[in-house]
Amino acid sequence: MSGIRFEFDPTCLPEVMRSEQVRGALRATAEEIVPRAKALARAEVSEEFAESITVSEEIRPRGRPTAKVIADREDASDHEYGTTSTERRRLLGRAARTGES
Repeated sequence: MSGIRFEFDPTCLPEVMRSEQVRGALRATAEEIVPRAKALARAEVSEEFAESITVSEEIRPRGRPTAKVIADREDASDHEYGTTSTERRRLLGRAARTGES
């Protein structure tokens, strides 16, 4: 052991969560999912659906940043979760799981 002692101060957590490094890491992870999601969408739905897939970043009301992959179409949830007339495909969910180690 090197003798270094680290004590976490929870009062700094909001500042850490808002940092560019954390927000950049969140965005980078989301950007890794986008090509997989687009490839699945092209193969199973359409080119137009694939082009609607992007990354959306936001800061939640209590200050927590997020970066998520979204399909910005009216029928996106139909393809993700299925309906009586649309097959459940889980395009975004499958794309996110593919990169797990």
